[in-house]
Parts: sequence; C-alpha cells; structure tokens
Amino acid sequence: MQHLIKDGQTVADDPWTLVEADGGIPDQGPVILPLAYYREQRDEWRASGRTVGVWLNDAEFAEDVVDLLDELELVALHFPKFADGRGFSKARLLRERHNYDGEIRAIGDFLPDQAFYLKRCGVNAFACRNEQEAGTTARLLETFSVRYQADVNARPLFEQR
Repeated sequence: MQHLIKDGQTVADDPWTLVEADGGIPDQGPVILPLAYYREQRDEWRASGRTVGVWLNDAEFAEDVVDLLDELELVALHFPKFADGRGFSKARLLRERHNYDGEIRAIGDFLPDQAFYLKRCGVNAFACRNEQEAGTTARLLETFSVRYQADVNARPLFEQR
C-alpha cells in the first residue's frame, strides 16, 4: 500500500489505482494508466465515463500528453531512480507551458528530500512507499520559509515587495 501526500496533507484513502504496464485493470474506480495503453484504448475509456489519469515513464515527454490534458484529472510522473531529474522538467513544463491545473503525482523512486523542489516545479502529490517516508516527505515540503527564485506558484522574492 502506498501512502499519499497531496497538497501537503496525508490522504488516508487514495481512490486511484496505479495500473502497471503489464498489470490488470480493476472493474471500477479511478485508474492511472500507462500513457501508451490509454492512447490505444482512448475511445473506449472516454465512452466508459470512468475517471482516468495517465503516467509518463522515463522515456516519455510532457509534450506527449498535451493533447489529452483537458480530459485527464491526473498525470503521474514515474521516477525510475532518484537520480533521474527528468520528472522535474516534465512537471514544470506541464504547469507553465501547457497550463495544466490537475493533479501531478510523483511515483516511483524519488527521495523525500526532493519533495520540496518537486513541489516548486508543480508536483502536488507524492505516492510514498511507506508511512515513515510519507511523514518525512510531508515535513520536508516546508523546508524553507523564504525562496529567492520564482517557481510555478510564486514570483521571485524581489518582485514581491
């Protein structure tokens, strides 16, 4: 069971089910599908009326999902290893260039230490592996009270006077 931090708060019951590339799909409830699978079955999913999100693997780009953003409530960014920073760029592009205002969720191998910076790039939900990691992630989301640089949510400090 994953533990979810969304908008800085612990979510007890996450309704979303993450579907792996080769996994089964539940009969009901919101699902997070691999982007390639959703594209293959797009018409069927739209006709089903179910709530759908997609996840981008490390080889997929933010631009690969732009034409779908108006029909997706969630875009998850998979981190294959904590040293892979492509998810940071994808989140920033989705928020700033493509004006996506839905949930952007970090999944996979990210570190709690990275949560503060992921939030600044536009990620607003974190699927943590265990309760301890979720607690640490929630605490580290507010690591710094003053930020000089701009992010997706705030102007630079010198413009805030």
